Amino acid sequence: MNYLEIAKNKAKQQPQLSTLEIHDQTWKTRLTFIWALVLWQISSALPAITSNRQGHFELWKIGLFLILFVACVWLSYIWALKYYLIPKINWRYFQLGKIAAGFGLMFVSALISSVIMMLTGTNGTENQELLNNIGKVLPPLVFVIMATSAGFFEELIFRVSLFELVFNKWPKVAAVFAWALFTAAHSPTDFASFMTYGLMSLVLTGLYVKYRNFYLNLSVHFLWNAFGMVSYFLIK
Repeated sequence: MNYLEIAKNKAKQQPQLSTLEIHDQTWKTRLTFIWALVLWQISSALPAITSNRQGHFELWKIGLFLILFVACVWLSYIWALKYYLIPKINWRYFQLGKIAAGFGLMFVSALISSVIMMLTGTNGTENQELLNNIGKVLPPLVFVIMATSAGFFEELIFRVSLFELVFNKWPKVAAVFAWALFTAAHSPTDFASFMTYGLMSLVLTGLYVKYRNFYLNLSVHFLWNAFGMVSYFLIK
């Protein structure tokens, strides 16, 4: 038996990933997009419950935050499965080579943004400054969870929902909206910040257009946010 035959046999023995089936969506199912938006907004507001009126943090409130946050993530995941927006999670969707390539593209986009900021005399973005200020008043655990998990909701809202639900019959329209809405959601205030988030959105939207793999986008987004968290704590 030659090498080619051995490789073919191994490929047959490996479990095949189920492809995401295309389902017709109606105006009623498209309206469930509002449910995802509500869960996203609730999850974003939850960190506020961790402190009391004096600004002190209480352990039981942090525990409540974790429970409610996990509930928002779980309900969002169940919603996406119910309307056939994503397949059930499988480790084979987390393809390390593609994740590394996506992270590399995000890093390149950040380098380009840094050059633009240097040329325009811009010192960071207002969105990043706001995030840094939030990090100063939240417990580290809550801040890290909030920042790193943002990718879950943002990929579900700006990529998956637009491509598979709202504009499922118009992928080019979905791509334009996915890029534009993600960029706008990060509140760019000048050319440098617009390019910063515009390039990030271009990378993430491009990944989804090419692979239509929520778990790939989620991994790249999570790693990028985690990288930002490490940088934040190192220079803090």
